[in-house]
Amino acid sequence: VIEANAVIGDGSEIGAGCVVGQGTIVGSGCLLMANVTLYHGVTLGDGVSIHSGSVIGADGFGYAPLNKEGNQHWLKIPQTGGVTIGSQSEIGASTTIDRGAIQDTKIGQGVIIDNQIQIGHNVEIGDYTAIAAGTMIAGSTKIGTNVTIGGVCAISGHLNICDRAFITGRTFVMKDIKEP
Repeated sequence: VIEANAVIGDGSEIGAGCVVGQGTIVGSGCLLMANVTLYHGVTLGDGVSIHSGSVIGADGFGYAPLNKEGNQHWLKIPQTGGVTIGSQSEIGASTTIDRGAIQDTKIGQGVIIDNQIQIGHNVEIGDYTAIAAGTMIAGSTKIGTNVTIGGVCAISGHLNICDRAFITGRTFVMKDIKEP
């Protein structure tokens, strides 16, 4: 399904069962394997590859607590940003990248993201970063360039990770990393 006002660049291939949302831009030479979903307002640079089952641009986990008649409820906060993915990046199978709450979630150029990774809203990932399978990155975290993140890591939200940091597998990052 290609929705209204979507732009597909020259030489891009769209696999079976894909959805390209309204106003989404797919650069030249991109490859969307079967069953990829790009929500509205997603922008892919040139030469981006996205593997099967990935969802790019779904709402982030944006809720505010609301006390109603003595009970905890949740008020959904509209997620009005998009997702921007830089040229020559590759997104593994069954990976999800949430749209930004106001500004875009940003994935840099030449980033490689393995299978089954969750990237929260407003995350920024610098150029040429590599992230291994099963990693989860909470919202509003900023990751520098040339960072390597091992498999099955969990990174708390609102953190800053410096350029060239190396995070070994199964690490739980709970505070800023200021030195590589």
